Amino acid sequence: MDNFYVDPKDVCDQTVVIRGEEYRHLARVLRKKAGDHILVTDGCDNSYEVVIRLIDRVHAECSIIETKHRLNETKLDIALAVSLLRNPARFDFLVEKATELGVRTFIPTICERTVPKREKHARLEKVAISAMKQCGRSYLPRIVELTAFAGLVGHARSYSLRLIPHETTEHSQFIGSVLKHHTQASSVLLAIGPEGGFTEGELAAAIHHGFIPISLGPRRLRSETAALSALSWVVGGW
Repeated sequence: MDNFYVDPKDVCDQTVVIRGEEYRHLARVLRKKAGDHILVTDGCDNSYEVVIRLIDRVHAECSIIETKHRLNETKLDIALAVSLLRNPARFDFLVEKATELGVRTFIPTICERTVPKREKHARLEKVAISAMKQCGRSYLPRIVELTAFAGLVGHARSYSLRLIPHETTEHSQFIGSVLKHHTQASSVLLAIGPEGGFTEGELAAAIHHGFIPISLGPRRLRSETAALSALSWVVGGW
């Protein structure tokens, strides 16, 4: 079944109202009709199987048949803090694939070696919405405001496990080995640096605030590759 996203305010009692771009896709692209069954999520961990009751010129009204909570969501609360990348398309790609892997919070970050200083927040939210629908998740990842690295590490203690890949880390600290010793963690914050990597000062600051340096293997990886590799290990470990 086709999957759609609605604002939580448009779910009331046993009725879901689909508006805006989602309505246009439903009515004008897919040409859905009254009586058709579709899937809807409010992006707040709730998924609904609904039947379309009415389609008019500006919205569609649907009746809820079944409600599911945290459909296709991991038990682990995963946050990804990642430096902005020189190529915005690569950052879009990372948001898309990390959404599919289960990230619940994205923290675009400014590090010492970060080149771009701005990100297009609305575009990233659209990428996340599309990926959420495509992979059948029920939670829309939150994309927080652009954050300085110092602020990130200084407010990271709410996460029970904090990981920072760095090329100087001993291979004995390979991520798979580290995760085996933290199987009780309920939340993970993964920090990924820019193309030039974290500075020694940034690494030291992160360690001071409880981050564990990890290795992703002997090869130097692009930032987006490092993020997806580490996320795959984290998701697979739970």
